[in-house]
Amino acid sequence: MTSLKALRPGVYRWPDAPGADDVRRDAAAAGFGFVLLDTSEIHDKTGFLDLCATAFDLPRWFGRNWDALADSLSDRSTGAPEVVLWTGVRNLLDHDHDTVDVALQIFAEDTTNSGQLRVLIAEASTPDLLRSLPQITL
Repeated sequence: MTSLKALRPGVYRWPDAPGADDVRRDAAAAGFGFVLLDTSEIHDKTGFLDLCATAFDLPRWFGRNWDALADSLSDRSTGAPEVVLWTGVRNLLDHDHDTVDVALQIFAEDTTNSGQLRVLIAEASTPDLLRSLPQITL
């Protein structure tokens, strides 16, 4: 079992993730910020980028495209670690596989560059796109 505090930056599968309130509390106890990305009602790239704008509190001028998301995540990096709990990924994957694929690439790049994000994908089953991601147990 790993604690949030010991979790290295990266993108992970977390099939047995507790609820968002528990993760938020554990993130705060570890000194991490918390972002909830709930895509259970999101069906496309536009909806995903709108959700990111709100969830990550991106500036009003955020361009609602992939380059702008990558740049905005990089710009907001303070060096303080953050836990991103991504729920509802199966729904978005069923509607727009490409959006999930590109989002995963952007998050992976940001975790490498900033060392800030720990993206935890709460999905009980493992869709093919997520199989190569490391799985954690906390």
